Amino acid sequence: MARHRTPPRSPRPRDTPSGHPRCRGLTLIELLLVVSLLAMLAATTVPLLIGTSHPTQARQGAQRVATALRFARDESLRTAQPHGVTLSTGTDADTLKVFVLDTGSLPPTPEFTVRHPLSRQLYAETVGTGSPFPAARVDAQGFVSALGSSSQLIFTADGAPAILNGANLQRLSGVSVRIGITAGKLSQSVLIATETGRVSLE
Repeated sequence: MARHRTPPRSPRPRDTPSGHPRCRGLTLIELLLVVSLLAMLAATTVPLLIGTSHPTQARQGAQRVATALRFARDESLRTAQPHGVTLSTGTDADTLKVFVLDTGSLPPTPEFTVRHPLSRQLYAETVGTGSPFPAARVDAQGFVSALGSSSQLIFTADGAPAILNGANLQRLSGVSVRIGITAGKLSQSVLIATETGRVSLE
């Protein structure tokens, strides 16, 4: 007697071999890790790129110069004793130092004993090589006014800008005193109003 053969069952869908390997998607944790890494990379790289740009260096260098001038003016008003800023230009860097004017000597003599209010170091700002603004330089003319150019600017006890003329302080005339900071082809000016001594960026 012939045996009845049961026809083979077709394989279930899950047993059917796939022609392509199954692709596994990213989990939420993996996605968050990737986003975090990209954010950290952007946080460290973008400031470096921006910080080295010439417009940024010119602007930030000018802001440092303006801050030193404002501090000298504020100290003149606070102490009723003239304070000022002197510029020393070099081959690779330029330095501005804040001083108090000793009016008890003839001629009056700058004393570089003024300290930065935060660091408590002698107040000096440098632009150029060795500073945070290596491409920035201060215009070699220094402080330019209607009377010409000078490497020093002094604020009188009432906060007005002046220069030393022999043994006397001579207040400056005209609209403003200007000092320029350049980085590459970019430039930024710091202006000091002759009437009030107000310091601003242009």
